[in-house]
Amino acid sequence: MKKVALTFDACSTSKPTGYDERITRVLVETGTPATVFLGGKWIEDHESAAKQLASLPLLELGNHTYLHPHLTKVSDGQIREELRQTQQELFKVTGRTATLFRPPYGEYDDRVVKIAAELGLTTIEYDLASGDPDVHFTKQKLIEYVTSAARSGSIVVMHINGRGWHTAEALPDIILALRKRGFRLVTVGELLRDRASVNKMD
Repeated sequence: MKKVALTFDACSTSKPTGYDERITRVLVETGTPATVFLGGKWIEDHESAAKQLASLPLLELGNHTYLHPHLTKVSDGQIREELRQTQQELFKVTGRTATLFRPPYGEYDDRVVKIAAELGLTTIEYDLASGDPDVHFTKQKLIEYVTSAARSGSIVVMHINGRGWHTAEALPDIILALRKRGFRLVTVGELLRDRASVNKMD
């Protein structure tokens, strides 16, 4: 069975960002599992939204650092603190503990991966950047790009923090089109479990 994981980043820097609840509604109404990577500052700024996301069994929650820095340019201590603080905030607000971590800006190196692993976190990238933070990406362009570029095992990144300009409007059509192409939509965790079982068989 061909599988694709839809993921959504919810990050805040020192400037706060929002929460597009319409995306959550679409995922629930269409019964679509997804993985949401939460920033610690975002959780702090949006406690009720974080609790809502955590209450939904369809959604897997991951760590997206506290303040969304360029991790390859900061010290080991700061990397640890960014991840540790986010784990702490996530557990305090939602009772959940993340096992997956997405580095900000898609930037990581062996050092970042090693430190994350020491804290019990698996580093997760994506192979399909939807382009939803681009103001020039129309709803139709977003639908066409994601649905045509997706491959079996793809991890798609979108944004649920108000930085995805047409994500909520495009999402129902993206989900429908991917399913018509024969994809089953799953969490990143399920994709990883599939890969692990294939590796065991090899």
